[in-house]
Amino acid sequence: MTLAVAGAAFLALLICAGWLIFQLLAQNGRMLERIDRLEQAVDGLDPLKKSRLVRDGLKAGTVAPDFQLPRVGGTEVSLAQYKGRRVLLVFSDPKCGPCDELAPKLQQLRVQGAACDILMVSRGGVDANLHKMAEHGITFPVTLQEHWEISRLYGMFATPIAYLIDEEGIIAAPVAVGPDRILALLEQRAVVWHSFKPRPRQARA
Repeated sequence: MTLAVAGAAFLALLICAGWLIFQLLAQNGRMLERIDRLEQAVDGLDPLKKSRLVRDGLKAGTVAPDFQLPRVGGTEVSLAQYKGRRVLLVFSDPKCGPCDELAPKLQQLRVQGAACDILMVSRGGVDANLHKMAEHGITFPVTLQEHWEISRLYGMFATPIAYLIDEEGIIAAPVAVGPDRILALLEQRAVVWHSFKPRPRQARA
């Protein structure tokens, strides 16, 4: 009798252990499935995940990637249209506080005769950008990227940032981040450009 009871108890213990192991394996499998689904969701929702290798911006001397975007309140604009002219390419966002600080100062420079053209790549809806343009009296072109596709081309997901692009379509200086550095970049390059203006030739005697 004692052996029978012991055997039954041992069998019950084995069954319980097997059931526990089965549950642990099943739970682990479900956990792995959830992790896999979560990773897939992150891949789909986070457009910045693939940018880990290019977050510091393009280097000076790099050919500026061309693009074509719809202009707020107008037709499409491409960077290629600025070939032969210097352009300050500014990345902005209507929900960005520092961008609000920068925008009227850029407009003021434009009115005063900036040393280069200004082209802005913004995000968000048309109405939000029209509101900001009216608020700051912006007259330079503002284009809209759908998500971060142009920011991805230029290697930095931030606002406000700016690239100075020369007449040949080459990035002339490291990316400027923030209103102060963007304005300082414009001021410094204006001095350089002014110092390299060709001198008028003197007539031969």
